[in-house]
Amino acid sequence: MNIIDTIELFPVINDKLIILLKSLNSNDFSKSTHFSNWNVKDICAHLLDTSLRRLSSERDGYTSPEKVDIKSYEELISHITNIADRWAIALSGLSPQIIIELIEKYQNELYQYLKILDPDEESHFPVSWAGEEKSHNWFDIAREYTERWHHQMQIREAVSKEPLYERELYYPVLDTFMQALPYHFRNIEKEKGYILCVTITGTAGGKWYLEWNEGLNLVKTPIESVQTELIIEQDNAWKIFTRWSDKSVYKIKVHGDESLGEHLKAMNCLMIKD
Repeated sequence: MNIIDTIELFPVINDKLIILLKSLNSNDFSKSTHFSNWNVKDICAHLLDTSLRRLSSERDGYTSPEKVDIKSYEELISHITNIADRWAIALSGLSPQIIIELIEKYQNELYQYLKILDPDEESHFPVSWAGEEKSHNWFDIAREYTERWHHQMQIREAVSKEPLYERELYYPVLDTFMQALPYHFRNIEKEKGYILCVTITGTAGGKWYLEWNEGLNLVKTPIESVQTELIIEQDNAWKIFTRWSDKSVYKIKVHGDESLGEHLKAMNCLMIKD
């Protein structure tokens, strides 16, 4: 797996978020989003929550007194979702102004913490949606970046602001999501040498090749002998992989095995219930 270096994108995306939030009026924070039952303010609470809890547990070495017995991936996701919902409720009594101030302070502190980590060392938590039981810091940092990019995009969609489709900001999100392809297709049987190409169109897009061999290998080098190609517009790609509630955006053009396109629609790159 090639390193996806996202650390210096955090200040860029952080600044864009604060500028966006400060431009909103009070009604904007109550607007519904396409993520579960959360409105714009709830997503802001979640962004603050993830910064504070990561800094507390990793940087400060704090262990929560809450005892949770987690025996499966599904229970882990339920636990994370419950925490996120609790934060949305807890911060409902705070003004948007105070939440913005807290986000600005702690998202920047999170960046300062993440940038001192050795990219090749083992992260505190694995990137579970990619099937990993152990991950390098660089991959977990890239996962964190995708969280901050797509949650900001949910806000931008809700308040009709311009999307973050600059290649510098969006391509790393797609590249990180595509690391889940081998895990997601692990139970699909194909003959040795079968090649699936996932093409995402648009200025931030690219091609990723999945090869059935002794195991499943993700390849970015162009391969000519492709049995199936799945084509997704960049406007839809991130929405599919972050479980957008409006299923009408789950559009994949298929050249080859139609079942592979249907299977790709179920790929989930979130650490939270859809």
